Amino acid sequence: MHAPARPTAVPLTPALTPTAPDTGAPDHALRRLRRFGAADAARIRAHLLALDTDDRLLRFSHGIRDEGIAAYVAALDFARDHVHGLCSAQGDIVALAHVALRDGEIDFGLSVSPDQRQRGLGRTLFGHVIALARALGAARIVCHSISPAVLHMAAANGFRRPGGRPGAPLVLALRAEPHCTAAGGHAPRGVSSTPPVRRAAA
Repeated sequence: MHAPARPTAVPLTPALTPTAPDTGAPDHALRRLRRFGAADAARIRAHLLALDTDDRLLRFSHGIRDEGIAAYVAALDFARDHVHGLCSAQGDIVALAHVALRDGEIDFGLSVSPDQRQRGLGRTLFGHVIALARALGAARIVCHSISPAVLHMAAANGFRRPGGRPGAPLVLALRAEPHCTAAGGHAPRGVSSTPPVRRAAA
């Protein structure tokens, strides 16, 4: 089995840094998207553990216990994948996006803390996923989510089911760039060390 290719680093340039959510009254700390690393694992785990049973189902598309979330976070590859989010003024993660590029295809997972919803944070993350996919030269973004909120955002942003098949995931086709392969296209699908990022929910 090949070692997963390491993607080209993509800094949070102004083009990839979303503006503040346009609803509610978010504090200043929520105005900038951050890329997280291994040092943030505890905060990521705390964010996901705070999701209730229904929210976990929407995020992962299956029931997941606390130990499953701990294992998911422990398996995150921060060098290869892009784990971004928004924090409160206290430093707590309130919105999280896990984005992975494999064979020119972007897969992603989203979550927003219950007390921070209806403020545009999920929309901010979703827009960032699309901008990041274009910057990485991905050919397509695949949405495996069962969350009504995420499915609505996907449809509003041009995602479609290939061939109109009801059971197919929503896909947004992007123009493939020459550096698509260099950005991670050699990574094999189903690498056991890669935590699943699909089944997004916000």
